[in-house]
Amino acid sequence: MRSALLVFAKWPAPGRVKTRLTPVLTDEEAAQLYRAFLLDLLEQTQTLEADVILHWAEQLPNGRGTPFAKRVDAMAVQRGASLGARMAHAIDTTLANGYERVAVVGSDHPTLPTAFLREAFAALKRPKSIALGPSYDGGFYLIGMNARYPQVFDGMRYSHPQVLNQTLTRIGRTSANLTVLPRWYDVDTPAALRLMLADMDEGPPTPHTEAAVQTLKLRSLV
Repeated sequence: MRSALLVFAKWPAPGRVKTRLTPVLTDEEAAQLYRAFLLDLLEQTQTLEADVILHWAEQLPNGRGTPFAKRVDAMAVQRGASLGARMAHAIDTTLANGYERVAVVGSDHPTLPTAFLREAFAALKRPKSIALGPSYDGGFYLIGMNARYPQVFDGMRYSHPQVLNQTLTRIGRTSANLTVLPRWYDVDTPAALRLMLADMDEGPPTPHTEAAVQTLKLRSLV
């Protein structure tokens, strides 16, 4: 079965990423840290039996994404007026291109265990299935499907504490078999940053994030 992992990401520009970390970091430092997150996630995915497609939030100038392009099978641009529309479009397009299992994952969690990603694709071997990875903030870090379920996304509003519950309700109204993955967290706040630092010694290798932590002296800041 052909599998694809769609990594949703923003270009690591100061003032555009990890803005909730700026109480302890400057805009430039937050962008440097996010760049490290993305590089570590992409290198982690090389162990998966799946094609990795990096979906940028915006079109990049020619050559700008080169450091990331060599770590993925393809790059694309997210299409749609809302996050739900962008995820639905990416999943639908990938399924139409012949992939049988598709998962969308964010780029805000460098210590996410690779086993969770493998569990998602294993769950999607079952026909008419959805895999969902809940996050501690009330959202989700991953959603995977092996068929189209537009009703999960249509008109959905994101970035609030009830996203997970509302998504589960929508999935419950479909015919899909649901697998809920273990909970994890996005590194969006100083508290989550402290949790990440505690997890780094036990999780998957995160050499880029570790280098950024050392350079920015994060262990003395949070």
